Amino acid sequence: MKLVYDANDLGIAKKLKDQRFAWLLELGAVELNEVQPDDLGFLFSYEHGEAHLTNQVGNLPGIHDQPSERRGLIELNDVLSTLTKAGVCVSTPKTWVIGVDDAMPLDLSFPLFLRTPKSSWKRGGGQGRVRNLRELEDESVLLRRAFGWDTPIIAREWLDIAPAGKWMFGDAPQEIRTWIVDRKPIAWSFHYLHVVASPTGFPPSDKDLQEIELMAKMVASPFASRLIAADFVRDTKGKWHFMEAGPGAMAGTDHKNVFKFVAQTLIGDSADVVSDSVGGRF
Repeated sequence: MKLVYDANDLGIAKKLKDQRFAWLLELGAVELNEVQPDDLGFLFSYEHGEAHLTNQVGNLPGIHDQPSERRGLIELNDVLSTLTKAGVCVSTPKTWVIGVDDAMPLDLSFPLFLRTPKSSWKRGGGQGRVRNLRELEDESVLLRRAFGWDTPIIAREWLDIAPAGKWMFGDAPQEIRTWIVDRKPIAWSFHYLHVVASPTGFPPSDKDLQEIELMAKMVASPFASRLIAADFVRDTKGKWHFMEAGPGAMAGTDHKNVFKFVAQTLIGDSADVVSDSVGGRF
């Protein structure tokens, strides 16, 4: 089994200050053009669309993720729909998906947080609290101006999220990214480590990690990808909620040891990670 990367992604990684590709090289990852048709491995890459992924691995059946494996994890509305159809019940803020021509749902409950299926981009970097229909419409216009006029709007029930610390845009949330290999949660990391080195509320308790591990396992169960990243946030009352999930191949982290452990586990290498206050294994 091989760890694989696409050299075309290195420029993006440099721009984003994403260190994962440097860590992959430290682990002996090979460039996509060097992979042979009968090789087995896993490709770490950015999201450029299904057609692009097909061009990358369509003729390499032993390299994951294949388009069919990643499908359903790219957009949050698809993730939520899949979980609902599969009967997966984890604590999740009530969510409405509003298409460009849709009437406003009659059961909307304010305040709300708005995002798009592919991005949780926030105006000004802060988490915008939408308090009424007028603010919802105004925020929707801004999101569609940034991401496309036909972009669905995901309206999420407002959560009072426990802060982990301060950064340039305000409060960074107490948010954990879980890493799930072959539907088994194997590791976790504080999601905002790049801006808060010593977050409040960390390390989570053993009980917290057990709860998060169980929810992560449930979230991953309907999906085919070998590596899934699922994110959970803690509210001010101490309760953990599922936020989103996506392909682990494109999920970022600043926790080097956790990332290397996950990558090595994917290809069957014997690996371990010493847990610290901001990440470790389950």
